[in-house]
Amino acid sequence: MAAQYESASRVKFVGHSDQGGRPDGVQVMVNRGFAHVCHAFSGGWSLVDVRDPRRPRGAGFFPCHPSSWSLHCQSYGDLLLVVEEFNFYSVYNTEKAYYGKSADDITSADFGRRGEDYSAGLRVYDISKPGQPKPIGFMEVEGLGLHRVWWVGDRYAYASAFLDGYTDHIFLVIDMADPAHPVEAGRWWIPGMHKAAGEKPDWKGRYALHHAVIAGDIAYSSWRDGGLIILDIADKTRPRMIAHRNWSPPFAGGTHSALPLPDRNLLVVADEAVQDIDQEPMKHTWMF
Repeated sequence: MAAQYESASRVKFVGHSDQGGRPDGVQVMVNRGFAHVCHAFSGGWSLVDVRDPRRPRGAGFFPCHPSSWSLHCQSYGDLLLVVEEFNFYSVYNTEKAYYGKSADDITSADFGRRGEDYSAGLRVYDISKPGQPKPIGFMEVEGLGLHRVWWVGDRYAYASAFLDGYTDHIFLVIDMADPAHPVEAGRWWIPGMHKAAGEKPDWKGRYALHHAVIAGDIAYSSWRDGGLIILDIADKTRPRMIAHRNWSPPFAGGTHSALPLPDRNLLVVADEAVQDIDQEPMKHTWMF
């Protein structure tokens, strides 16, 4: 153990990039010497050449619609997937307003026409030529867009999607068999979220899928104040709930990320802190 700590202490700073003057990076994927950096406020994503880690340099910026954001991406092989979603911070300008309740008081109709007034969906890029991403496909959704996406190069991707008719983000399965034409394969939501079907929530707080992490045919999904839900996704068209654990109340909620460690039979689940400690209770990381 002493040797491990000694090794960890030798981590050194070697280089820095301001991402082409856009320092609001929130997620990074590196592929063939280039970093793909998504942004919270800049309205798009940046390409950074990191082949020389001591001197990374901006290599391009790829905007989405100015009323949208691209918070998340996934790359594998020759493809890069980037989400596009209406920028909720343009409506909810405080953490309490955005995180405090489900966003069921807004719909895509409130903000105009998709593709003209904002963009909402999944953008696919060909990155077979390093440093020269080329858009080849876009899956538009009938709502406000995708918040996060999980994809490891196989046929299916998995996203959190805010679709018309729902109170907030739900679980969406995307068929990537034809990368130029991704299509929905299946969806799942917590009963009470499908308001267009007459469902009514019986909870307080914000029940919304932040994202899911996939291991085999199991999706470990984090639903903010709705806690942890484990889904059987062997049938991509009909995900099925295996287990639901929620510790809010008595704890503060805001479940953000679930990381399975299958070889150790463990699951690490993190709740997200979004306000100062004098504004919200302490958030925790849980072990299952």
